[in-house]
Amino acid sequence: MGHAHAVDQKIENPGSLKASGALTGFFGVCVLIGLIAFFSAYSTDQTKAWTSYLRGHFYFMQISMGAMFFIVIHWITTSMWSAPVRRIAEGFTAYLPFTVVSTIILFFGMHTIFPWSHPEVVKADPIILAKAGYLNTTFFVIRTLIAVLGWNFFQKRLVGSSLAVDQGGDFKSIYNSNRKVGVAFLPFFAITFSMAAFDQLMSLDPHFFSTMFGVYTFAGTYQSFFAMLAIVVIIMKRTGYLNKVVNENHIHDIAKLMFAFTVFWAYTGFSQYMLIWYANLPEETGYFLARFNPGWWWWSVGLFLIKFVVPFFLLLPRGFKRCDKVVFFVSVWILGTQFLDLNWMIQPQVYHDAPNITFTDIAVWLGFFGVFGLFVSRFYKKHNVLAIQDPYLADSVFHHHI
Repeated sequence: MGHAHAVDQKIENPGSLKASGALTGFFGVCVLIGLIAFFSAYSTDQTKAWTSYLRGHFYFMQISMGAMFFIVIHWITTSMWSAPVRRIAEGFTAYLPFTVVSTIILFFGMHTIFPWSHPEVVKADPIILAKAGYLNTTFFVIRTLIAVLGWNFFQKRLVGSSLAVDQGGDFKSIYNSNRKVGVAFLPFFAITFSMAAFDQLMSLDPHFFSTMFGVYTFAGTYQSFFAMLAIVVIIMKRTGYLNKVVNENHIHDIAKLMFAFTVFWAYTGFSQYMLIWYANLPEETGYFLARFNPGWWWWSVGLFLIKFVVPFFLLLPRGFKRCDKVVFFVSVWILGTQFLDLNWMIQPQVYHDAPNITFTDIAVWLGFFGVFGLFVSRFYKKHNVLAIQDPYLADSVFHHHI
């Protein structure tokens, strides 16, 4: 009886994000810092410039693709709890059109960071030569463009339909359509995102191969997506946009998923390491030997501690998962460790003796953060931050109050 009465209550539309010149200016300054840092490094150390670029490029592409996976699962499963935060996740996907640009720019740096892009290296190495049918510049460019263009097609289709509901579109027909499109997206995502992880991260060491690598990368992707989602939702809640819609139960739901993928990341990482250690094949063990040499071993061990152990224990108590301050802190922490994880996947292939983190690495990442912020905030300024016409919204908001 209480539930039936509750869902009849009216939800106030918070509207779109109010224009803020200061916010746009902040993101613009971040972009400028990133550009200056990249071109300064490019003039003196192209390896540093392109490895920093690759890290920033993949980092924010991951968060956008994590958001795509999330909203597709929402449509396919008719998820109720996520209705108040789905539009926030849809905003993250607004960055995807820029990934086409950032990917094309990456093509110009491939000869600097990918050994297999040099014909003389391929001819001199039997292992790389055996993989030349896949690891060659032409095929790399073609399949990478197919992936990012496909992601943008699905983003426009799914998010565009979701926004149409706010304009009076028929939810039932749009739901049925998005569910079918979402089902088509999932296998495309599984193949192309794994391929992107193989091509842009794993192939930095063309000798290495691992069937777990795509899953490991996805685990970090989804963990960092939920961290970013939690941060933006909490900020929107505190600034009044979602304070009457999102409550501690929604924060709890997001934190539970963030906790789950913290565990899943550690599980996939350990499984990958254990299988390679047990098989003891030279072409596989070299990847981990490079990360357990005297200069890198503390980074490898420390990554496990700070990316798994710390968030695991902070998110374990139920009360902590319902506390905005704790969830916000852990989310920022996880996003920081995702930077370190990508560095662990990238730098040992070019800086063999020890990590090489400089101002350039931070500044170029900051530049990508600025671009991400500009695209996402522009989306929130153009559209409601809440999917106000979603028929599952009232169920989610008032059911969680009961």
